[in-house]
Amino acid sequence: MSKTKLMALVAICVAAVPSAWATTLQKAGESTNPPPMRFRVVQWNIGHFALGKNSQTAIAPEESSARSAAYRAMIAQLKPDFLGVSEFDPVFDKAGRLSTNEVFSSFPTMILGPKNHYQCNALFTRFPCVRHEIVNYTLHRQNVYFIDSVFLFGTNEVHFVQSHLDWYRTTDGKRYALPQMRQLVKHFKDMPYVIISADFNVPEIGHFDAFKEAGYVVANGGRYSVLDNVVVKGFDVKELFAADNERRLSDHRIVGCVLEMRQQ
Repeated sequence: MSKTKLMALVAICVAAVPSAWATTLQKAGESTNPPPMRFRVVQWNIGHFALGKNSQTAIAPEESSARSAAYRAMIAQLKPDFLGVSEFDPVFDKAGRLSTNEVFSSFPTMILGPKNHYQCNALFTRFPCVRHEIVNYTLHRQNVYFIDSVFLFGTNEVHFVQSHLDWYRTTDGKRYALPQMRQLVKHFKDMPYVIISADFNVPEIGHFDAFKEAGYVVANGGRYSVLDNVVVKGFDVKELFAADNERRLSDHRIVGCVLEMRQQ
């Protein structure tokens, strides 16, 4: 092959390389930009496994197996990525079996708050938690608190908050419930991604105004429930759903939503 022809062939090959690289880089770029993160979030006031009638489980040992299966079946139906539980009880039945074993063992991550009479919160998820803290409400009637659990998705921290606020419906209830909402807003004012799952214990959707004014979206805007709700910042609500448990599993209706992370 002449020197002239060889140089021409090399020139053609070199010219083709950038095009091939561009295709490869484009495909790599597509693979590193997956669809937006979506999560199924469920809020469930589980009523201490006593239909909300007291702060201790009411499940007899001989009922334990069937009742455990019913709770597990409901969770399997819901398919939550995050399951926030209010009025949680560490003890599942009167024989002392643990609810983390009997009901929630399918979740690799369990974050349990302290039990203070009627107050006990828990979070169950398939994602690893970076850190969490228990924060008491400044103004309160009961020993209410919230769990702030932090999860890392890429470089973004998502704060998942599980709580149960003071009863609004008592004579002086609004002295506590609404200030507790404002405390949540203030606590997370600098956090771009926040999911608050709670029994907010308020009867009207207007009571969520402090959240709305701070840029939050009330996911279940009263369609299924007002008091049991999910309030979010940095997410779009793509779907709402609820589960009718026929009052067999708790005295509250289960509510949930599908959330999609916004790009900051």
